[in-house]
Amino acid sequence: MLEFVNPEWLWCLLLLLPYLLFEILYLQKKRVRLIHSRVDLLKRIVGYSSWQRFIPILLNVLILTALIFSLARPRMAYKQQRIKGKGIDIILAIDVSGSMKAVDFKPTNRLEAAKKVAAEFIEKRVNDKIGLIVFSENAYTQCPLTLDYNILMNFMEHIKIDEDANGTAIGMGLATSVARLKESEAESKVIILITDGRNNTGEIDPFTAAELAATFDIKVYAIGVGSKGEVDYPFSTPLGIQYRKVKIDIDMDALNRIAEITGTERMRLAQNTDELQAVINYIDELEKSEFEIENYFQYQELFWYLLLLSLFLLFLNILFKLVIIRELP
Repeated sequence: MLEFVNPEWLWCLLLLLPYLLFEILYLQKKRVRLIHSRVDLLKRIVGYSSWQRFIPILLNVLILTALIFSLARPRMAYKQQRIKGKGIDIILAIDVSGSMKAVDFKPTNRLEAAKKVAAEFIEKRVNDKIGLIVFSENAYTQCPLTLDYNILMNFMEHIKIDEDANGTAIGMGLATSVARLKESEAESKVIILITDGRNNTGEIDPFTAAELAATFDIKVYAIGVGSKGEVDYPFSTPLGIQYRKVKIDIDMDALNRIAEITGTERMRLAQNTDELQAVINYIDELEKSEFEIENYFQYQELFWYLLLLSLFLLFLNILFKLVIIRELP
C-alpha cells in the first residue's frame, strides 16, 4: 500500500500549472530576428525546431514534480501479522489396517473418509503443531509434530492401507503417539485416535497406553468409524474386485474406556462421513488454541528514488541545452 508521510506537499503540484502556462506563452512570443544574412546562423535556427523548445520545459516540470513527491515522502507499507500465544500439540493416529477398506462411507472407504475429515481439521488449526501416526499391526510415525501444514497434508495424502497387516494394534498406535508428545512443552497435548476395529495384536494393550498418556497429561479422543452390522468389503478375484458382505467388530467399549482414563468425553460411533465430520468438528471446538494476532507494518521508503530521478533529469536538461540546442550567447 502506497502512502505519503507529508501529503500536504502535494498541493505544490498545482503551482506547476501556472509555471507551465507561463513558459509556453513566453516561448510563443519569443522570436528570432535576423539583422543580416549568415548561413551558419540560419542552419542553427532551422535545427532548433518548434518541438525541441518544449523539451526543457517538460524536463523542468518533471524535475519539480519529482522533488515535490520526494518532499511528500512516499513509502510502501506492508502489513504483517505477529501471532502471540501458545498452540496445542496434536497427534492424529489413524488406523490403516485392512478393515479400513470397507466401503460403508460411500462413495469411498473408511480410510479415505478419515483422511478427508482429518485434512479439513488441519486446515482449521492455527499455531498448533500437528503430527501423524499410522498403525495396523505395528505403528509408524508418518510425520513428526510440525507447523508446516503443507508437508503434513502431503504425508496425509499418501497414506495407504497396509495390505500385509494381520491385525490392529491400537495400543501400539496410542503408545507411539504418546512417545511423540511426552516431551512437548505445550500447555495442552491431544491425541485423536481413529480406528474401526478392536485391539488384537501388539506388545502394549490400549489401556496401558492410555494410562501412560494420562501420566503425561495427554488427552485422547478415541473415535470409532464404521457401520454396525455387515458392510461391503472389496475382494480381489480373477474377475477383478468384487464386493461381499462382511461384519467387522468395532470395540467401542475399549475406546470409551481409553477416553475415561485420559479424561475426555466418550465419542459416538461415526457410521458415515457426516457423523465423522461432526465428531471431528466437536473436538475442534473443544480444543481451541489461545492466541492473539497483532498487526504491524513494515515500510519501504521511496523518496530517495525520486531524488535520484530529479538529479538524472537535471543532468539531461543541462545536456540537452549544451549539446543539442546549443543556445546562442
